[in-house]
Amino acid sequence: MFAVLDDQEDACGAFHLPVQGLFADLERARGSVHLDDEFLSMQPEAQMAILQDWQRALEVSRRRALMQMFAEVCASQPQAPLSLRWQRLRERCERLGLECPDEWPVPVTAA
Repeated sequence: MFAVLDDQEDACGAFHLPVQGLFADLERARGSVHLDDEFLSMQPEAQMAILQDWQRALEVSRRRALMQMFAEVCASQPQAPLSLRWQRLRERCERLGLECPDEWPVPVTAA
């Protein structure tokens, strides 16, 4: 699944090619980055632009995963107040060693 940054990319006719360097150990749920010489030999401005796009796309995916985790917490505690469910998610993230925002990243009025 690709995280789409915006429709402007499609309008300019960009064709994205795979770049080796993003790795995941699915069993251990660990990731690493080791960009190849071709990428590292590009102009620094081009590297920065690509890395910025990747960071935005990864943030979209990270927030999606966080919301899925929150949905699981909500399903397990449907009667609990929203603030308690959010606290449970933060505790779960802490136990797993995952970064979790101090406050919910989007306005929520009901869950």
